[in-house]
Amino acid sequence: MKTLTLACVAGLALPAAALGQLEAVRVMGLVVALPPPPEPAANPTTEAKRVLGKMLFWDEVLSSDNTMACATCHMPEAGGGDPRKSRHFGPDGIPGNGDDRFGSPGVHLSTPAGDYTPDPMFGYGKQVTGRAAPPAIMAAYFQQLFWDGRASEVFHDPVSGALLIDDFGALESQSVGPPVSLVEMAHTGRDFSAVVAKLDGAYPLQYATQMTPDLAAALAGNPTYNDLFEAAFGSATIKAGDVAKAIAAYERTLVPDQTPWDAYDAGDTNALTPDEIRGANSFDAAACNFCHTPPTFTDGFFSNIGVRPVAEDPGRFAVTGSVFDRGTFKTPSLRNVALRPSFMHNGQFETLQQVVDFYAQTPGSPARFTDNLHPVIPLMNIDPAEIPFIVQFMGRPLTDPRVAAAQFPFDHPTLFSHRAGSHITTLTDSGVPGSAGSKPGIIADSPPMIGNSEYRVGVFNAPGGATARLAFSTNPPSAGKIAPAGHFAEVTLPGSTSSDGHTTVHMPLPEGVFYDGQVLYLQWLITDSGAPGGESASEAVRVVFFCPRTGCAPACDPDVNQDGNVDQDDVTYLINVIGGGDNPSGIDPDFNRDGNTDQDDVTALINVVAGGDCP
Repeated sequence: MKTLTLACVAGLALPAAALGQLEAVRVMGLVVALPPPPEPAANPTTEAKRVLGKMLFWDEVLSSDNTMACATCHMPEAGGGDPRKSRHFGPDGIPGNGDDRFGSPGVHLSTPAGDYTPDPMFGYGKQVTGRAAPPAIMAAYFQQLFWDGRASEVFHDPVSGALLIDDFGALESQSVGPPVSLVEMAHTGRDFSAVVAKLDGAYPLQYATQMTPDLAAALAGNPTYNDLFEAAFGSATIKAGDVAKAIAAYERTLVPDQTPWDAYDAGDTNALTPDEIRGANSFDAAACNFCHTPPTFTDGFFSNIGVRPVAEDPGRFAVTGSVFDRGTFKTPSLRNVALRPSFMHNGQFETLQQVVDFYAQTPGSPARFTDNLHPVIPLMNIDPAEIPFIVQFMGRPLTDPRVAAAQFPFDHPTLFSHRAGSHITTLTDSGVPGSAGSKPGIIADSPPMIGNSEYRVGVFNAPGGATARLAFSTNPPSAGKIAPAGHFAEVTLPGSTSSDGHTTVHMPLPEGVFYDGQVLYLQWLITDSGAPGGESASEAVRVVFFCPRTGCAPACDPDVNQDGNVDQDDVTYLINVIGGGDNPSGIDPDFNRDGNTDQDDVTALINVVAGGDCP
């Protein structure tokens, strides 16, 4: 790697503007450093934009159900890709055969009203993307984005259609796709106007925790998104194009240029071990650098390397219509490649060893498909003895330690979806089968954040026409069922068979009714003559409610009569309300919030009036 040929430099598929920013171009022994990524003149990077873009990228509010952020599928610790892996059943929709691929789990298919509805392939489960998530890190160096390059350098406003950027705008073009994708982040029929409307007046990162220092500083004083857009763009009116510009500005700062390879290529001969240097030389000798060209370790082009038949996924051909693009996909950068959980556009390989074995066609590796195969692929000459060294070279030498450790600028807050287990736990040993021979299903992945006006719980695989109650309890289930303290909804399920009954209950989570740390067990209880005791039950879900980032209102308000004083008159007022008297202040008489209205509430209020803690 200490000597680059003219062909290597010529193969560096960077725009001319980026090439002009090279710190030094090395031919025959000169350094080729990773340049800053190009940026469009219409969207110069500023600190206000970067921080705003970071918030948007990491905010689950961009999804229609508050469960997905851009970052959910693009984690630095996974090399900018998705640490999760789910099976997509391929074009034939049949699981377990050769055309299956692995993508990212997205959202449950939902109607425009936000009601869960079955997907032909995934039923009521989360949908899965048809391709693996490409890394967001290094994306700023491409003129076309997505595996098939459908996001081009020309960016149009997703609402008005106006031309906003005429070159280097691929990041902006890409960023507006997932929030309106019904697989990735949206309900059916969602457009970008709805995304903007949801941001208007909202507080950033309400579902996230553990703010990074730059985010914490920007969020001091609890600004709204409108305040932050005004700081970044000069107007508090949130525009669709500005959402894209902010996200793109953030992504242009994700430059992993502090790898051991960078230090070695700059002259530090101790930055790589002898085995890693051997791997680098073997990497070049095998012509891997023809497409994975330093310093970006990509040519930025689209190639068919024969992973799967063209008929399964046409790749870039679906965008251009050119026969030369049949089955071609964008060449990913190899920077941080060892951090990624899967490889290729279909997530087919799980290790770099498998990848190199495939290129080398070692015994036992998958066969190569030759239709429209890149002409260099058959010419690659990989010595099997060198494969371990090539794999080693693609590991530590090409990994920026800041990416692996999620350090600035790759640091980030913690998403709700990454700590959902501490707030939502499905008790799989609970539930009672019914006429369908199986338990009714429950969907309860909506964040139980106090103030969430879009909280919802679904039921499916239940008898059509049956009565279903969304019951709750403060105690876990026994013998498969909870002992209800009450129910949030009682509905008659649509449908006519033993398993097509389904519905979605929408319920806001207001302060005063729910409180931080409150634990409830939710379960669907359904009248079903084919179930023991005439009632089937879904699995129970343990839900722990939490406050938004900006906090909840005080845990309780002892001034229950709202006269401005906290005194014995409040105790008298509560006693009267519990006894059935009028309640002009509209307080919740369950003062201790234990699910009951009784003398315990009076005792709790007396304690608070006397100076004790809120219950």
